[in-house]
Amino acid sequence: MRKITIVASFVIAIILFSADVHSQQKFSKVVTDADRWTTMEFNASADCTGTAEECAVKILTDHNISVGNEPDFSVYQLGAVGEKNVTVVFVSHLPEDDEVVLGNLYRLELNHSAGEEGKFQLAGLGRLFQCLEGPAGWQKIPCQ
Repeated sequence: MRKITIVASFVIAIILFSADVHSQQKFSKVVTDADRWTTMEFNASADCTGTAEECAVKILTDHNISVGNEPDFSVYQLGAVGEKNVTVVFVSHLPEDDEVVLGNLYRLELNHSAGEEGKFQLAGLGRLFQCLEGPAGWQKIPCQ
């Protein structure tokens, strides 16, 4: 009976680990791979309380990054990555007075503890550009 319990525990642990890895595989590399983004310097900020969208705007504002009055958001809850629960937030902004940049897309990687929903801390910040001229689509290279 003891062997069955040990084997069953081992099988359950493998299933849970596989489910966690599988859940992260459903996301695009654009979401999970921060190397696809231009890395931005950021200050380690205090915890932010609110929704992921509210915290993203607050963090960007704290870093003197304007996203206008109506930014668009995409939120991806990656779940457990290492010892943290990770949520990735994309914030897109279409600047009105820029003759070179059509759009800016920011990627904020936010960590939160398992029992503390609505309390986030910035773990990574990246940016992509969409230019009026040149190649179509989002790119790491700043517009010229």
